[in-house]
Amino acid sequence: MSTADNRQLKIDSDPADCLALTHQARKAQATRDRIIAAVIELINEQGLAGATSGQIARRAGITWGAVQHHFGTKDDILTAVLHRAHAAYLARLDSAQLTQGDLVGRVNRFVDTVWEHYRSDLYFAFSEILRASRLNSSGDYIAPFSLAEQQNIHTAIMAKMFDEFEIPSVRLNDAFRFIHRFLAGFSLDRIMEPDAPFEQRHLQRIKDELLSLPDNHGVKGRLSFTTKGNLG
Repeated sequence: MSTADNRQLKIDSDPADCLALTHQARKAQATRDRIIAAVIELINEQGLAGATSGQIARRAGITWGAVQHHFGTKDDILTAVLHRAHAAYLARLDSAQLTQGDLVGRVNRFVDTVWEHYRSDLYFAFSEILRASRLNSSGDYIAPFSLAEQQNIHTAIMAKMFDEFEIPSVRLNDAFRFIHRFLAGFSLDRIMEPDAPFEQRHLQRIKDELLSLPDNHGVKGRLSFTTKGNLG
């Protein structure tokens, strides 16, 4: 797992909260983080089928009974991974300064930030759990992470990015779904082609699509074009 992904594993543990925790509570949180990290590593190495109870316990360096003490069932662990990935994604966007600078800079940061998450080990584990859930009778735990449930959050994020333009929310939502579907597919394509040929060129096309929103809808505002980055 990359250093960036390991940093994201801490995303739902607020530093102020951690300082206030007792020594025992900090140990418990560290164990939970180790269990989640083990699941993410196993899914990336062997797929979801490889994240068996025994393998999770061995990778985390504890007994399965200890794992159950912290999470209960295996489904509870998978749900925790989903929540961790979702929190990490929102935290990445929150730190991307999407309201700062000109629109070109904001769009560049937005697309690069979303792609950084989609190409991570954490997102791969997230997507593997979602795909497997369609065969699981207890797959209701994925409902909160569907695009239908999350569209208001995403539309609000994009509305802030395009704050000086009066772009209809339905168009912003459509644009985000386009980005999601492209990058989700691109992240899977990297399994077959790890070197991701034309990566920057394809990302630039997404950026160009977003930058065309104000002109395409005759909305108020003015673009300040600077650099769009290098094509690869």
